[in-house]
Amino acid sequence: MSESDKLYKEAVAALDRLRLSRTGKAYAAVSRGDSDDDRTAWLKQRAFAEGIMEPLLDVLKMHVFGRHGAQLPTSTPHRGLAQIAEAILKTAEMSLANGNSEEVRKLMSDVVDYSAYYDIDTNEKLIFGDEDLFATLQGMEGRFVWDRNLDASEKLSMRAFASIIGQGLDREEDYWMRKKVMMGNDNLFSFGVVELAGRSCLRIQRLRKNVVSAIYASRQGIPDAHSHYSDLSRRDEVLILVQTYHLGRELLLKQIADLVPYCCGSYQISILTARRCAALFLHDDTPALQSKIRAELEKMRRNHPNVLGDTQHLQNALYFDAHLVTGDKGLAKMGDYCAVKSIS
Repeated sequence: MSESDKLYKEAVAALDRLRLSRTGKAYAAVSRGDSDDDRTAWLKQRAFAEGIMEPLLDVLKMHVFGRHGAQLPTSTPHRGLAQIAEAILKTAEMSLANGNSEEVRKLMSDVVDYSAYYDIDTNEKLIFGDEDLFATLQGMEGRFVWDRNLDASEKLSMRAFASIIGQGLDREEDYWMRKKVMMGNDNLFSFGVVELAGRSCLRIQRLRKNVVSAIYASRQGIPDAHSHYSDLSRRDEVLILVQTYHLGRELLLKQIADLVPYCCGSYQISILTARRCAALFLHDDTPALQSKIRAELEKMRRNHPNVLGDTQHLQNALYFDAHLVTGDKGLAKMGDYCAVKSIS
């Protein structure tokens, strides 16, 4: 047996011990291939599932630092099978030897449990997480993207339909204090942009009870407007929205019609489409909407943290090919421009 094979088997055994400590159950699955690349991907996937990815990266970086001194990389180091396996052994040993560290690891593992990650540009599923939740959602009878301050109980009882919470809802909202949500649910999901191993990607997460409980305990949760945009990046997006407005009503209508068929499964095209719908809304001359339009213009002027909330709800609905659940007439009107149905 080669040294690399030996380290791989020891790393798998260490991950099995972490799994047993966290869940009380053995890990049944096996690597999907026998090449070094397959085994390396398998170890990374399991390390992530066991909540040791961050300390594992620290161990790897310190290994590089030990060799290269001041040239310590700021990005995730690329290492081979033997180095990954050896780092997993050290990380698992440190976690299991310290009761406090082990409790934190278990909590953080629950925070990311039932998650799937996707490339933000191509929507390709990344290796982290087992279930392809985007495919699962598309296979359901229907999907709802939620606006804030609405009662989800009736929709959550519809088992064939998915309820999706995106970047416009923060875990501190009263929505999260509702009993039906706190209990967790197999057809309740969160969605947003997160950082994973030094890159931005999309995360879909099934919000079962252990996940919701861990979100509260760790004070980590749904990516919201405040974390998704800094003041500067939000101002940049508002400026792009203003530039888009100047394309004019007719061109905006044409571009929206051209883009809509390609939105499902494309986060970037969904952004382009939702942005054009938001710009078109500012052109709308419907009398009943004028107070809402003035309020949106004032938010843009002040760079208000929630100025892009409706646009985010709409882009999420476009990405998932979902209905909007909202009582906001402005958001419903934006949905009308791109054939996204709204229900209350």
